[in-house]
Amino acid sequence: MSFASEVKEEVARQEINSDAKKAELSAILKLLSVMNISSRGLSLRVRSKNAVIIRMISQFVQDLYSTKPEIEVVKENKLYKNNIYAVVIRKNVTDILEDLDLWRDGGIREYPRMKFLKNDNMIRAFITGSFLATGSINSPNTTNYHLEISCISEEYARFLVRLLERYFITRKITTRRDRYVVYLKASEQISDFLRLMGASDAIFTFEDVRIQRDFVNSLSRWNNCEIANDAKSLAAARKQYEAVEYLVESGNIIKLSEKDQEIAMVRYENPEAGFVELSQIYEKKTGQVLSKSGIRHRFIKIIDLADKYRSRKESA
Repeated sequence: MSFASEVKEEVARQEINSDAKKAELSAILKLLSVMNISSRGLSLRVRSKNAVIIRMISQFVQDLYSTKPEIEVVKENKLYKNNIYAVVIRKNVTDILEDLDLWRDGGIREYPRMKFLKNDNMIRAFITGSFLATGSINSPNTTNYHLEISCISEEYARFLVRLLERYFITRKITTRRDRYVVYLKASEQISDFLRLMGASDAIFTFEDVRIQRDFVNSLSRWNNCEIANDAKSLAAARKQYEAVEYLVESGNIIKLSEKDQEIAMVRYENPEAGFVELSQIYEKKTGQVLSKSGIRHRFIKIIDLADKYRSRKESA
């Protein structure tokens, strides 16, 4: 089962009050239902691959309107032939839509009015219903974080965005074919969205994987930094050694001061040692303490002197 399906099933199994059921049902019917007119009258059909959501819709309709919808199961005409489930509402369709603030004279509203979503509980439930209907979320094990809700119109998408702004959830809208998609990319925002829906198990899973990944990424960055620093130190040591080697072989080492000659010979004898190790060897050899900055300062003079004699030789 995908992570998105796990999240939806966890949310769909929650116990909620009548107001929240109406808000969730309003979003689901708006985004998923298809209205049909036949000799039997007006009907609404909602299709989904998730049986848990279909059962939830059926139960909500029974709880709120004392009418039992029909549930159908058909095989998908594709390679894997998955089951497609449908719940069909045949009784009191206009009354139900009107009660969910989706029906008005002349047709269906783009989205319910705020006087219908009268409290925080219903607003959260409407957002949850939207996700249950057309939402998806990447597994936290994938390389990128992504949560989205596909909307049937720009008006619905912008309404959903306004609702999310109440909870400081940053979101964007894009278009995909004939749909408007509200999506989140930041891991913290996705975690906040899961929290808004009350998906506590999903939050735990998401955060656990996210923390592990962030730790591994931090460790990797630290290791890369260490490798870069080591490479930089080795390059500096090589340059210092080559300068000392040139001065020794050209006989110009005697042009250095006594103290500079001492650290130069320590480097000559320890070509790959870092400054800390050089400092320890120098102290053991001379009985004097020399800091890393002091070593660095002396090698600037040593390298400058080597460059000076190289230039003279090349121009001669």
